[in-house]
Amino acid sequence: MSAAIAPACAHCGLPTGDPAARFCCEGCRAVHDLLVESDLGRYYELRGERGVPQNDTRPDRRDTKWLDALEARRAVGIDRVDLDVQGLHCTACVWLIETLFARHGGTSIAINPALGRARLVVPASFDLRSFVIDVERFGYRFGPPSQRAPRRSSALLWRLGVCVAIAMNTMIFAFATYAGLRSGPIFEAFEAINLALSTIAVVVGGGVFFRAAWQSVKRGVLHLDLPIALGIALAYAGSVASFAAHRASGVFVDTLDVFIALMLLGRYLQERVLERNRLALLEDDGTSSLLARRIRNGVIETVKCIDLARGDRIVVAGGDVVSVDARLPLGARGSFSLDWLNGESTPHPFAAGDLVPAGAFSASRETITLVVERDFAHSGLADLLCAPCTRDASASRASGASRYWDLLARFYVVAVLGAAAIGFVAWMLATRDVGRAIEVTTAVLVVTCPCAFGIATPLAYDLAAVGLRREGLFVRTAGFLDRAARTKTVVFDKTGTLTSGELRVTNPEALDALDETERGALYDLASATWHPKSAAVLRALGARSASGARVEQHARGVSLRRGAHEWRLGASEWASPREPSSSALAFARDGALLATIEVDERLRRDAKAEVARLREDYDVWLLSGDDEARTRRAARAAGIDAGHAIGACSAQEKAAWIDRHDHDDLLMVGDGINDSLAVERATCGGTPAIDRPFMAARSDFYFVTPGLRPIRLALEVSRRVTRVRSRNLIFALAYNVLSVGLAYAGVMSPLLCAVLMPASSLTTVLLTVASLSSRSSIWKS
Repeated sequence: MSAAIAPACAHCGLPTGDPAARFCCEGCRAVHDLLVESDLGRYYELRGERGVPQNDTRPDRRDTKWLDALEARRAVGIDRVDLDVQGLHCTACVWLIETLFARHGGTSIAINPALGRARLVVPASFDLRSFVIDVERFGYRFGPPSQRAPRRSSALLWRLGVCVAIAMNTMIFAFATYAGLRSGPIFEAFEAINLALSTIAVVVGGGVFFRAAWQSVKRGVLHLDLPIALGIALAYAGSVASFAAHRASGVFVDTLDVFIALMLLGRYLQERVLERNRLALLEDDGTSSLLARRIRNGVIETVKCIDLARGDRIVVAGGDVVSVDARLPLGARGSFSLDWLNGESTPHPFAAGDLVPAGAFSASRETITLVVERDFAHSGLADLLCAPCTRDASASRASGASRYWDLLARFYVVAVLGAAAIGFVAWMLATRDVGRAIEVTTAVLVVTCPCAFGIATPLAYDLAAVGLRREGLFVRTAGFLDRAARTKTVVFDKTGTLTSGELRVTNPEALDALDETERGALYDLASATWHPKSAAVLRALGARSASGARVEQHARGVSLRRGAHEWRLGASEWASPREPSSSALAFARDGALLATIEVDERLRRDAKAEVARLREDYDVWLLSGDDEARTRRAARAAGIDAGHAIGACSAQEKAAWIDRHDHDDLLMVGDGINDSLAVERATCGGTPAIDRPFMAARSDFYFVTPGLRPIRLALEVSRRVTRVRSRNLIFALAYNVLSVGLAYAGVMSPLLCAVLMPASSLTTVLLTVASLSSRSSIWKS
């Protein structure tokens, strides 16, 4: 069924893809049911029609060690707590968290959704950890307060306000001149006031473009701010010269002020949505959130991973990440997942003396003590997390450095300066009047408005980013849409990207055949471990309660003794020695096989359909750290050619593959640490891993939907924006040819310029809005 006729999800409003389904994914279903059961249905009244989809939660991946330090501070009487919040989108989000806070007995809470920050005032009896866990059930995420850099858009906003106010006042004062006032004290006073106000506008608003232009010149790059800065400077200088010569026909300060205000508006649009998207995630460069519980002098203390040294003893609970290379001591054993590092979905058993690599997750429910083998600086994780981020939002390689914008800047600078020089020389030769020649030159500089890329193009990017945000994809870098339009190859990681990161039971009939006693024993065994296969069994069994029986952990599985019987769940040859070895999970009683449970990775719900649609226009590949067999199996299920599926790749091998195949036209999507190098090397990079913010910090975009549809939408929208941008430039070229012709003819008065320049800006803006907000827009399909 097409997205156009699919019913909307009852939680987020996105298409479900199934006419019989109420929800687009299990994550949305879980959050919806939780809201209704908790008597929080007013959330939907406050939120409106559309919401944000919820990914299936991974409780085994949420590390809450950062709460230890906050709880320790509260133990000595601190009653105020500052937290960062991820996932705030509207008034309903604020209301929901405030309501839950009141139910937990908090004193007061102030939430700033623009900054993603919450300030709590709590009594001594307040259970902070319980409150955090309760709120995170609804899809939000808390983290320790971070030091955020000042928002660039905030500085732009006050500059924009000042320049808009100046532009409005100068137009009022200039109206008397346009109405026929040409001399006298009032005329002179108005002219002087306008020039003074324009000087303030040039300093306050033009300074933004002067600084950026100077920085680009120092780097040897012709940034688009250069022609804007030159236009402001030369037009202001020409107006000052005409004012000094008492030639009112050459003073264009009111139009110049409008121009500065419009250019600032375009710059503000560029920054606003991108900053909002970045602030939607917990700020994290990777190392700041990696904490460890160290045992020192018999006391457990929470420290940063960079503070650990060889020989330290650390405690790892179920679901914790091992932040440094560490070794299991004598008598210890455990199970650890390596999917962060190599994409393998199945955890590995580790015995005493084995080295557990940094980045592994504990898949055991019991607490394990490890001995640090290498400090963080010498672990493989440091190379991946601490590598310089080349996709920083403020200095992205796409920010004015793409071939398109570089070519446009060169052409515009040369064309405008050439047109102004021709006008000056021609009028000097024709009239020998320096003042008149300056008037014509100033008119050329003012009327050649770069609104197509100063206002309309930022607006197009803004509309596209907002539309994609509604679909669950958040653009983080300014040049992503430019580069995405050139994409020819799309590369997916497997575990957690093409797949949901979870396993599912593929033969549920094997469980249906069990009686109630057997199902109860199986539930007890499966609930005793964080192993993904056990989690799949629990989901297949449905909601029930564990009996609390003592379950023993073994290298090949888990067992429990109930009465005269021993129950086992694990590897087939261990659970039931009489059975042949297989990759399936075996459930046995006293060595007799009761059920063979087949589990496999679950593709994202729309993976096969989206891959098929992507293959119509792009070359699609699967690049995974998991073994070749599982990689080929996932590729076959998703519809990717076997020859385009490559497994057993290390992080460095993935990056090298990207270097060989990326011809400035490749998009890489991955979620694990082993994907970070490849995502950064690719022309475009994205991630679905919103619970791993350091990946988003290295990506052009992240998406929060359970499906892959937003990736295709982003590629289609990028091409649409390119078409809109090209059409606007054609219109701008026609307008500039006409306006320069009028200036050359000597008929471009300040009044005519004050009418034409805003009119051209308004026209390009309306064309852009009509093109990207129409019913045929991609995100309304």
